[in-house]
Amino acid sequence: MKKNRLLLVLMSVIMACAMTLAFAGCGGDANTDEEAAETTAAAETETSAEVADSLLEDPEYDIYKVLEKNGLEDVLQASGVEYDVNQFSNITTEVAIKMPEGEELDGVAGVFMAYAPGDTEYESLPDYKIVGEQDGVTYVLMLPTDVRINTEDPQQSSDYEKLTEALKSFEIK
Repeated sequence: MKKNRLLLVLMSVIMACAMTLAFAGCGGDANTDEEAAETTAAAETETSAEVADSLLEDPEYDIYKVLEKNGLEDVLQASGVEYDVNQFSNITTEVAIKMPEGEELDGVAGVFMAYAPGDTEYESLPDYKIVGEQDGVTYVLMLPTDVRINTEDPQQSSDYEKLTEALKSFEIK
């Protein structure tokens, strides 16, 4: 399946280059050559982004599986805190302390996210840690900027702090 996708992407790049070269030869003036170069660069950039995004669809890079394979469960259990792990998509997984039933706050201590090769949007996050990289896919832990627990409950505060520290210690190898 990966080979078919890669072959399709490579053929798209070759076709885009061939079409650009064919159109570049029609005009002959400097502006046309310059426009052709811009078109080729845009096609290559778009294709690179498609390849990067398709990489995140590959089950090998599924964030939950990568976290599991690298021992997140062990790190969380070692914290001694009851927790919930929720996978929202193949690129986003949330970790929270287990909250009492009926509690309006969600107890989220961190969110793991996967970013495609070349995507550095995580740099705009207010509080994050790069926990690892695999074939250009960057795995990031985003820490909440707002406390999502009842701070007047000493047990919740303690659990939240322990779980946050456990998450910060986690790394993908």
